[in-house]
Amino acid sequence: MKMTVTQEPRQLVERDFAAHAASGREQVGEMRRGTATYKGVPIKFGYLPKYFSEEGFGKLKEELEHGWRILERVIEEYLVSPDYRALFGFPEELEEMILRRPTYTTLLPVCRLDIFLNEETGEFRFCEFNADGSSAMNENAELCRTYRNTLLYSEMDRKYEQVMFELFDSWVETFLEIWRDAQQADDWPGSLSGRGPLPAVAIVDFLEKGSSSAEFEAFREAFQRAGCPAYVAEIRTLRYEGGNLLTEDGHVIDAVYRRAVTSDIMANMEKVQPFLAAVRDHNVCLIGDFCTQVVHDKVLFRILHDPRTAAFLREEDNAYIAAHVPYTAILTREEADRPQVRRDRDRWILKPRDSYGAHGIYPGRLMSLEEWQAQLDARADTDYILQEFVTPYRTENIFFGEEEPAWKSFSNMTGVYLYGGRLAGIYSRASVTPIISVEGDEHEMTSVVLIERHL
Repeated sequence: MKMTVTQEPRQLVERDFAAHAASGREQVGEMRRGTATYKGVPIKFGYLPKYFSEEGFGKLKEELEHGWRILERVIEEYLVSPDYRALFGFPEELEEMILRRPTYTTLLPVCRLDIFLNEETGEFRFCEFNADGSSAMNENAELCRTYRNTLLYSEMDRKYEQVMFELFDSWVETFLEIWRDAQQADDWPGSLSGRGPLPAVAIVDFLEKGSSSAEFEAFREAFQRAGCPAYVAEIRTLRYEGGNLLTEDGHVIDAVYRRAVTSDIMANMEKVQPFLAAVRDHNVCLIGDFCTQVVHDKVLFRILHDPRTAAFLREEDNAYIAAHVPYTAILTREEADRPQVRRDRDRWILKPRDSYGAHGIYPGRLMSLEEWQAQLDARADTDYILQEFVTPYRTENIFFGEEEPAWKSFSNMTGVYLYGGRLAGIYSRASVTPIISVEGDEHEMTSVVLIERHL
């Protein structure tokens, strides 16, 4: 099944290239005046959106929601089974945080599952699982806003209804569903059960690490539209007094939208004790709770293939894992010394177990054999994983922010947001290199579902 539409929009651009180039340059100007930046620099993007066919989108929705259900089942097994828990090898302090089960039932409230999608066949392989720190919702919003003003949008609109994704109000709706679920718990040990249907919400992170202050502000405004007092809060300045978690300037917080990833919290434990104390006492509702670390840690890729995982999953779940989860191993000294690993560098990539933003990765195919073997030796027994390298699907696109724009071939990655287990949106990225990273030559694309008009 063809998942995307590519030839038709390119033909429209080439039919009147000068007019589309002018439209593309106007979009670039709009984006540069907007809020979609990374470390203060406006993002690059392809003029052609990633157009999903209606049928292709439906297949993607079905497949990724199935993946979410498997991940939730794995978290549940971690919580109830000490033997299974031991496979992860988390430090005792982190394990204790994870085992403090939330009072709501949705164990993975928000995630972005990044995949390498073959747009010709619909087959895909996972790249990584992102939980509470999932980002780029603001980039999506800005791309959708400016795309609607392009010539390409108006020309495609003659034939198709173009569906794009709203990722702020939809998350608030899911967040409030989880909040109401938490309030109904019979065994809530804290003081939140009587605080009403609309909580005071803090969007919490180490703010210098946050992907975008504009994104946090957009979420704050979305919570306010829903009637919730809302604040963007630096996690290290939170206070815990009289059974209440407070912002730096004294606002009581009922519920936290956690954007601070667990590894950053663990690295700053002494600086976030008020936050952690309120969470331990159940005097704030943490969405998502620390059990999401089971999904975020890349060791899960190996554990999904473990016989102990297969034993509690259904047959169709194990077939799903075999089809979509690449081979992964902890990079022990023994694994690093395997002749196949040392020799066939094109087949492998090294990644830190618990990181984000593509930091510290080493793809064998972009290194000499000597460099690859040196990295194997340096990273063995240092909390790295060895993973099968998946060759990304390539498409052509054009960026009109260059002096001489030209069609280029790009490697593609598709990120799928799931809110409460429901597909909420798609985040499309591409790079001229096989490694798609915001730290490198990443270009983003508007994600659009095409529904053919029957005129």
